[in-house]
Amino acid sequence: MVNDDKHTSGTVIVDHNHNKTSYYSPKNIRGIICATIVVILILVGITALILWLLYRPHNPRFTVVGAAVYGLNTSSPPVITAIQLTFITRNPNNRVSIYYDHLLAFVYYQTQPITPPLILPPLHHETDSTVAVSPVWPVSPAVFNGLVTDEAGAVSLRLVLTGRLRWKAGGIKTGRKGVYVACDVLVGLKLGVLGLVPLVGPSVCKVDI
Repeated sequence: MVNDDKHTSGTVIVDHNHNKTSYYSPKNIRGIICATIVVILILVGITALILWLLYRPHNPRFTVVGAAVYGLNTSSPPVITAIQLTFITRNPNNRVSIYYDHLLAFVYYQTQPITPPLILPPLHHETDSTVAVSPVWPVSPAVFNGLVTDEAGAVSLRLVLTGRLRWKAGGIKTGRKGVYVACDVLVGLKLGVLGLVPLVGPSVCKVDI
């Protein structure tokens, strides 16, 4: 007669439920979540780096290319004189366009503004393009005559532009960033000479964003 107790005592029982419970323990779940977050952050960082290398914007370039002086009435000498400076701005980016907002333009002599601030219209600068702008400022005859008297033929003026811009790459626009442009130029001014006046040498412009 076979003793069933012996067979029963020799049987090995594997608890599969115990292994499943340990695999899906809170500690393991937290580890999986942390690893997933790390992988996502790495992928996002790599994507951002690629986009930055592909679309990183270069600062626009500015150059003063012309100047003129006008009398705003027919009296002689004119009661009010106007100064015009023509500048061109170039967007060197092939994939990024530029939106200018709230641009103000001034003309400085030495460290003092000689014109009131002039509000320029909003400007959308397409990719790889050049735009010419010719603002005109009123200047009193006393200030103008003082410039000509202080300088012998070539007057050092500074064109200053301040405002905000946004970059646009595809359908994505950045937030507004402050922009400051200062262009130094020598202008040939003479008493009694109106109309186009020569530039004495190329302008030197600095752009800070």
